[in-house]
Amino acid sequence: MKEAIWSRVGPAAGLLFFPVLMVGFFIHRYPDIRPSDAQLASWLATVNLSTFRFGVYVEALGIMLLIPFAAWLYFQLRQGARDASWPAVAMLAAAIGWVVISLQINEAWVGLLDQARNGLDIRVAQTVVSINQATYDMTGVVHGVTILAAGVAIVRGGAMARWVGWAAVIIGVFLVGSVPFGIDATPFGILGYIWILAVGGYYAIRPPRTRQVVAAPAQRSVATGLPATS
Repeated sequence: MKEAIWSRVGPAAGLLFFPVLMVGFFIHRYPDIRPSDAQLASWLATVNLSTFRFGVYVEALGIMLLIPFAAWLYFQLRQGARDASWPAVAMLAAAIGWVVISLQINEAWVGLLDQARNGLDIRVAQTVVSINQATYDMTGVVHGVTILAAGVAIVRGGAMARWVGWAAVIIGVFLVGSVPFGIDATPFGILGYIWILAVGGYYAIRPPRTRQVVAAPAQRSVATGLPATS
Protein backbone atom coordinates (compact mmCIF):
# COMPACT_ATOMS: atom_id res chain seq x y z
CA MET A 1 0.00 0.00 0.00
CA LYS A 2 2.80 2.40 0.93
CA GLU A 3 4.64 1.62 -2.31
CA ALA A 4 1.49 2.33 -4.33
CA ILE A 5 1.05 5.71 -2.63
CA TRP A 6 4.74 6.56 -3.01
CA SER A 7 4.67 5.63 -6.69
CA ARG A 8 2.10 8.41 -7.14
CA VAL A 9 3.52 11.02 -4.77
CA GLY A 10 7.04 10.97 -6.24
CA PRO A 11 6.08 11.55 -9.89
CA ALA A 12 3.41 14.08 -8.85
CA ALA A 13 6.09 16.07 -7.01
CA GLY A 14 8.21 16.08 -10.17
CA LEU A 15 5.22 17.13 -12.24
CA LEU A 16 4.46 20.07 -9.95
CA PHE A 17 8.07 21.09 -9.26
CA PHE A 18 8.61 23.33 -12.28
CA PRO A 19 5.11 24.93 -12.48
CA VAL A 20 5.03 25.86 -8.77
CA LEU A 21 8.59 27.19 -8.95
CA MET A 22 7.68 29.37 -11.92
CA VAL A 23 4.49 30.67 -10.26
CA GLY A 24 6.59 31.86 -7.34
CA PHE A 25 9.11 33.43 -9.71
CA PHE A 26 6.44 35.40 -11.57
CA ILE A 27 4.95 36.62 -8.29
CA HIS A 28 8.12 38.16 -6.91
CA ARG A 29 10.39 38.60 -9.98
CA TYR A 30 14.06 39.55 -9.81
CA PRO A 31 15.86 42.64 -11.11
CA ASP A 32 17.58 42.51 -14.49
CA ILE A 33 20.70 40.37 -14.69
CA ARG A 34 23.66 42.62 -13.82
CA PRO A 35 21.54 45.79 -13.53
CA SER A 36 22.96 49.30 -13.68
CA ASP A 37 22.98 51.34 -10.46
CA ALA A 38 19.91 53.27 -11.63
CA GLN A 39 18.01 50.11 -12.55
CA LEU A 40 18.81 48.43 -9.24
CA ALA A 41 17.92 51.53 -7.21
CA SER A 42 14.58 51.75 -9.03
CA TRP A 43 13.84 48.07 -8.43
CA LEU A 44 14.70 48.28 -4.73
CA ALA A 45 12.48 51.33 -4.31
CA THR A 46 9.43 49.93 -6.09
CA VAL A 47 9.28 46.25 -5.06
CA ASN A 48 6.58 45.40 -2.55
CA LEU A 49 8.36 43.46 0.20
CA SER A 50 5.24 41.54 1.26
CA THR A 51 4.56 40.41 -2.31
CA PHE A 52 8.20 39.47 -2.76
CA ARG A 53 8.17 37.40 0.44
CA PHE A 54 5.03 35.58 -0.67
CA GLY A 55 6.52 34.84 -4.08
CA VAL A 56 9.69 33.52 -2.46
CA TYR A 57 7.55 31.31 -0.21
CA VAL A 58 5.70 29.85 -3.20
CA GLU A 59 8.97 29.31 -5.05
CA ALA A 60 10.41 27.62 -1.96
CA LEU A 61 7.49 25.19 -1.99
CA GLY A 62 8.30 24.37 -5.61
CA ILE A 63 11.99 23.92 -4.81
CA MET A 64 11.18 21.57 -1.93
CA LEU A 65 9.13 19.36 -4.25
CA LEU A 66 12.41 18.19 -5.75
CA ILE A 67 13.17 16.21 -2.58
CA PRO A 68 10.23 13.75 -2.72
CA PHE A 69 10.75 13.39 -6.48
CA ALA A 70 14.48 12.68 -6.03
CA ALA A 71 13.75 10.23 -3.18
CA TRP A 72 11.24 8.36 -5.35
CA LEU A 73 13.68 8.36 -8.27
CA TYR A 74 16.45 7.07 -6.00
CA PHE A 75 14.44 4.01 -4.96
CA GLN A 76 13.44 3.38 -8.56
CA LEU A 77 17.05 3.49 -9.70
CA ARG A 78 18.13 1.04 -6.98
CA GLN A 79 15.76 -1.55 -8.49
CA GLY A 80 17.72 -1.80 -11.72
CA ALA A 81 18.94 -5.10 -13.09
CA ARG A 82 22.56 -3.95 -12.73
CA ASP A 83 24.23 -2.13 -9.86
CA ALA A 84 23.44 1.58 -10.19
CA SER A 85 23.83 2.47 -6.53
CA TRP A 86 26.65 5.00 -6.77
CA PRO A 87 25.06 7.24 -9.43
CA ALA A 88 21.73 6.97 -7.60
CA VAL A 89 23.36 8.19 -4.38
CA ALA A 90 25.12 10.98 -6.29
CA MET A 91 21.80 12.04 -7.81
CA LEU A 92 20.06 12.20 -4.42
CA ALA A 93 22.93 14.07 -2.73
CA ALA A 94 23.17 16.61 -5.58
CA ALA A 95 19.40 17.18 -5.55
CA ILE A 96 19.45 17.91 -1.81
CA GLY A 97 22.44 20.20 -2.28
CA TRP A 98 20.65 22.11 -5.04
CA VAL A 99 17.62 22.63 -2.81
CA VAL A 100 19.71 23.97 0.07
CA ILE A 101 21.68 26.39 -2.11
CA SER A 102 18.61 27.64 -3.98
CA LEU A 103 16.70 28.38 -0.78
CA GLN A 104 19.62 30.42 0.55
CA ILE A 105 19.80 32.54 -2.59
CA ASN A 106 16.18 33.65 -2.28
CA GLU A 107 16.61 34.49 1.40
CA ALA A 108 19.57 36.69 0.45
CA TRP A 109 17.25 38.60 -1.89
CA VAL A 110 14.74 39.06 0.94
CA GLY A 111 17.49 40.38 3.20
CA LEU A 112 18.64 42.78 0.49
CA LEU A 113 15.16 44.23 0.10
CA ASP A 114 14.68 44.45 3.85
CA GLN A 115 17.89 46.44 4.32
CA ALA A 116 17.19 48.63 1.29
CA ARG A 117 14.40 50.24 3.32
CA ASN A 118 17.08 51.51 5.71
CA GLY A 119 19.14 53.34 3.09
CA LEU A 120 21.45 50.58 1.89
CA ASP A 121 24.44 51.84 -0.11
CA ILE A 122 24.06 51.02 -3.82
CA ARG A 123 27.58 49.50 -4.00
CA VAL A 124 26.74 47.10 -1.18
CA ALA A 125 23.47 46.26 -2.91
CA GLN A 126 25.31 45.60 -6.19
CA THR A 127 27.72 43.31 -4.34
CA VAL A 128 24.85 41.25 -2.94
CA VAL A 129 23.25 41.07 -6.40
CA SER A 130 26.53 39.92 -7.95
CA ILE A 131 26.99 37.24 -5.27
CA ASN A 132 23.42 36.01 -5.76
CA GLN A 133 23.85 35.84 -9.53
CA ALA A 134 27.20 34.04 -9.32
CA THR A 135 25.78 31.55 -6.82
CA TYR A 136 22.77 30.92 -9.05
CA ASP A 137 25.05 30.35 -12.04
CA MET A 138 27.02 27.75 -10.06
CA THR A 139 23.85 25.91 -9.09
CA GLY A 140 23.85 24.86 -12.73
CA VAL A 141 26.72 22.50 -11.88
CA VAL A 142 24.79 20.90 -9.01
CA HIS A 143 21.61 20.77 -11.07
CA GLY A 144 23.50 19.27 -13.99
CA VAL A 145 25.12 16.62 -11.79
CA THR A 146 21.67 15.70 -10.46
CA ILE A 147 20.31 15.09 -13.94
CA LEU A 148 23.51 13.47 -15.26
CA ALA A 149 23.79 11.03 -12.34
CA ALA A 150 20.13 10.07 -12.75
CA GLY A 151 20.74 9.40 -16.44
CA VAL A 152 23.80 7.24 -15.77
CA ALA A 153 21.88 5.22 -13.17
CA ILE A 154 18.97 4.70 -15.57
CA VAL A 155 21.20 3.62 -18.46
CA ARG A 156 23.29 1.30 -16.24
CA GLY A 157 20.44 -0.26 -14.30
CA GLY A 158 17.57 -0.24 -16.77
CA ALA A 159 15.02 0.41 -14.02
CA MET A 160 13.26 2.98 -16.23
CA ALA A 161 12.86 3.65 -19.93
CA ARG A 162 16.22 4.15 -21.66
CA TRP A 163 15.05 7.29 -23.47
CA VAL A 164 14.67 8.87 -20.04
CA GLY A 165 18.24 7.96 -19.16
CA TRP A 166 19.89 9.10 -22.38
CA ALA A 167 17.95 12.37 -22.36
CA ALA A 168 19.19 12.99 -18.81
CA VAL A 169 22.80 12.22 -19.76
CA ILE A 170 22.71 14.66 -22.67
CA ILE A 171 21.02 17.41 -20.65
CA GLY A 172 23.28 16.86 -17.64
CA VAL A 173 26.48 17.07 -19.70
CA PHE A 174 25.18 20.21 -21.42
CA LEU A 175 24.31 21.92 -18.12
CA VAL A 176 27.58 21.11 -16.37
CA GLY A 177 29.67 22.05 -19.41
CA SER A 178 27.79 25.26 -20.16
CA VAL A 179 28.05 26.87 -16.71
CA PRO A 180 31.49 28.48 -17.28
CA PHE A 181 29.98 30.28 -20.30
CA GLY A 182 26.99 31.60 -18.35
CA ILE A 183 24.49 29.65 -20.46
CA ASP A 184 22.66 28.32 -17.39
CA ALA A 185 21.52 31.87 -16.61
CA THR A 186 19.57 31.91 -19.88
CA PRO A 187 16.36 30.01 -20.76
CA PHE A 188 18.56 27.07 -21.83
CA GLY A 189 19.00 26.36 -18.14
CA ILE A 190 15.42 25.12 -17.86
CA LEU A 191 16.25 21.95 -19.80
CA GLY A 192 16.81 20.08 -16.55
CA TYR A 193 13.51 21.37 -15.16
CA ILE A 194 11.71 20.22 -18.28
CA TRP A 195 13.28 16.75 -17.91
CA ILE A 196 11.94 16.52 -14.35
CA LEU A 197 8.54 17.73 -15.55
CA ALA A 198 8.48 15.16 -18.37
CA VAL A 199 9.57 12.27 -16.15
CA GLY A 200 7.12 13.23 -13.41
CA GLY A 201 4.26 13.53 -15.88
CA TYR A 202 5.08 10.31 -17.73
CA TYR A 203 5.38 8.17 -14.62
CA ALA A 204 2.40 9.82 -12.93
CA ILE A 205 0.33 8.38 -15.78
CA ARG A 206 2.30 5.13 -16.17
CA PRO A 207 3.98 4.20 -12.87
CA PRO A 208 7.01 1.93 -13.40
CA ARG A 209 6.63 -1.67 -12.33
CA THR A 210 8.34 -2.64 -9.13
CA ARG A 211 10.87 -5.40 -9.70
CA GLN A 212 10.35 -8.43 -7.48
CA VAL A 213 13.57 -9.83 -6.13
CA VAL A 214 13.33 -13.61 -5.71
CA ALA A 215 15.90 -15.36 -3.56
CA ALA A 216 17.76 -18.22 -5.22
CA PRO A 217 16.84 -21.67 -3.85
CA ALA A 218 19.28 -23.23 -1.42
CA GLN A 219 21.71 -25.73 -2.84
CA ARG A 220 20.75 -28.41 -0.35
CA SER A 221 17.95 -28.87 2.11
CA VAL A 222 19.15 -28.22 5.62
CA ALA A 223 17.02 -31.06 7.00
CA THR A 224 17.75 -33.78 4.42
CA GLY A 225 20.98 -32.72 2.77
CA LEU A 226 19.29 -33.22 -0.61
CA PRO A 227 19.10 -30.57 -3.36
CA ALA A 228 16.15 -28.24 -2.81
CA THR A 229 13.25 -28.49 -5.25
CA SER A 230 11.08 -25.67 -6.53
